[in-house]
Amino acid sequence: MVFPYRQVSSEIRRPVIPVILKNRFPLPEGSGSLIFAQDSLHLRLKSRSFSAQNKSKFVLYSGLIDSGADYCIFNIQIAKELDIPLQSKKISLKGIGREKVTGYLGKVEISINGLNYDLTAIFAEMEEFGHGILGQKGFFDRFDVKLSYQKQTLEIKPATKES
Repeated sequence: MVFPYRQVSSEIRRPVIPVILKNRFPLPEGSGSLIFAQDSLHLRLKSRSFSAQNKSKFVLYSGLIDSGADYCIFNIQIAKELDIPLQSKKISLKGIGREKVTGYLGKVEISINGLNYDLTAIFAEMEEFGHGILGQKGFFDRFDVKLSYQKQTLEIKPATKES
């Protein structure tokens, strides 16, 4: 799968790919919605109803490929919108900024270009990002990744044991 880098400002392009996040558990009969997480400076969620035969919720979202991140991290609003149960134990995150961010572990189904799998991610307050983070556990442990800054492309392949 090859993806172009995404323009995030007039001068910056990043390896950001589209993903679908889904609650792993079916919802009660007659419920369901589609939630759009727009990539802008602020996360905006919009709900739309769809067929009651598909008893689940999902989010169309974006993920920044970040080899320096230990885990996959998504906005906590997504967990709330998808009714994803979160563990009560707080996890403190600290990146390049000085402020610590608190998050909670939760299981989510992710789809990348039609390839679906379950992962445990951290859900944290991160409204300033218009995308999630795809890190070592949950992304790099499942894919071989090739970044080409010169070509402004990202290639990912499902990892094999020989890789």
